[in-house]
Order: sequence, then structure tokens, then C-alpha cells
Amino acid sequence: MVDRPTLLEVRESGGVLTLTLDDPSTRNAMGAEMAASVTSELERFEADPGLRVVVITGRDPAFCSGANVRTMGQANLRREDAPAPGPDPWSELDRAARGAGETGDDGVEEMDAVRMLPLTLQRLRKPSIAAVNGPAVGLGMGVTLGCDIRLASEEATFSEGFVRMGLIPADGSCWQLPRMIGMGNALLMQYTGDAVTADEAFRMGLVSRVTLHEDLLGVSMELARRLAGGATYSMSLIKRLAHLSLGTDLDESMRLAGSAQALARATSDHREGVEAFLEKRAPRFRGR
Repeated sequence: MVDRPTLLEVRESGGVLTLTLDDPSTRNAMGAEMAASVTSELERFEADPGLRVVVITGRDPAFCSGANVRTMGQANLRREDAPAPGPDPWSELDRAARGAGETGDDGVEEMDAVRMLPLTLQRLRKPSIAAVNGPAVGLGMGVTLGCDIRLASEEATFSEGFVRMGLIPADGSCWQLPRMIGMGNALLMQYTGDAVTADEAFRMGLVSRVTLHEDLLGVSMELARRLAGGATYSMSLIKRLAHLSLGTDLDESMRLAGSAQALARATSDHREGVEAFLEKRAPRFRGR
């Protein structure tokens, strides 16, 4: 008997793995069970050469309402007697960061497993697409930021809702979001927790395209199948080079690009691309 992922619908077609967050009663809130299922499927995706692109979406009417608040409440009960932090947040953060990993803080392990999901997505060696069908709130927005490309339904909204519960975006958004939409826009979203519409997200550069709601999955799958039929080894190199280049100057980026190009030139996809061009036919890439 095959074990089925918890709170997740899984489909495969033409090299594309589609993961649908599926817990309508919580508007697809991300708890430990759902996060474990998604992580397990992403590990399988990375290991299977037949799967070349992943699409993540949510069961209507939401993409993901954030981390499961019930889990947060249980963790907070276990920390009721923890001392309140001091009055200077920056000094307290510096001190806490120096001692990170030494206190064995109770109740955080389960939520850490959930909040690390965007990092797992960002580390994928294969292309990922977020098909944002409705509200993406808090960690739900973080999941979209972890994907390479975001496509949005006209009914999608994006909210960094952490501050409304007295929390901070601990899901990588403080790294991802300023690089996508600028520091001012990022801090405005993170200070207020206000929702941004799909059209505003497009204007800001947060999403690449806005579609009619009923067209979103079709448009997303069309792009996913196109990428799945492409030179995905080269795409993996492009992603790695782009992320490394964020922290370097142009000279270093060009040096890294030379190494990446040498690897790309040695692939069978490169040879196929040249042959297809000379023979005036469509290339048949294999991702290696």
C-alpha cells in the first residue's frame, strides 16, 4: 500500500510535479504535517531525473494562510515562564544571535521545520513555479518567495502578516523581499502586514504575470512544460550564478560565469542545441 502525502495533492505530467496545498478548513495553513509532506515530495523531485519542474499552488480559495496558528499556541504555552526581552531590540538580537543554539529553547523545533520550507525551495537545483491562486499570508508568502517564478491569479493577495501577531518574518522574507521589490516596499509590507493585490504585486515586481483566476493553472502548466522541455542543467547553473552574484561585484560574477559556462559547454544539451540549430529543428534537451 502506497502512503499518500498528508494535506497535499500530488500530480505528475510531462516532467512536471504539481503540489497542491490541500487543507481548505484552515485555508491551507502550513503545519508540521503539511510541511513534512511538501519537503518529502521536494526531496523526491530533486532525486528523480524524470521530474524537471515543480509547480506549487493551493486548494481554492487560498494559496496558504500562513503557519498553523494552533501549533504556535501550543508552543507558546510551553514558553509561558520565559523572561521578557530587554527594551533594546537590536542589542537583544545581537546577544541572542551570539548564543544561538546554546539555550535549547523549547517549542521551537516544530515551527523551525515549517519556517525552513522556503529555504528548501530556494535550494532546489530545478525550476520551481508558485501558482498563487488566492491569499498568500505570512509563511504562505514566504513559500512563494522561495520559488523561482511567481504567477498570480487576479484573486491572489500577498501579505507579510507576521507583525500582526507580534512576530517577524523568520522564513527568509527579510532576505528575499528587499532584493525583489526594494527595501522601502519590503519594510512597508513587513511593518504593516497589509495585503497587496495581484496587480500591485505585478507593478512592484513581486510576480511575473497576473491571469484570470480560471486560467492560472493552465498558464502555469504551459510555462512549466516549456521549462521541463528545456536545458534544465543550464537553468540550474543560471539560478546558482544569479544567487551567488547578489553578494559579489561584477568581476567576481564574471569569473563565476566563466566556470559555469565551461560546465554548460560540456553538457549533451549544449551539443544537442547546436545540432538542432544547424539542422533547423527543435532541440530535444534531456537536462544533462
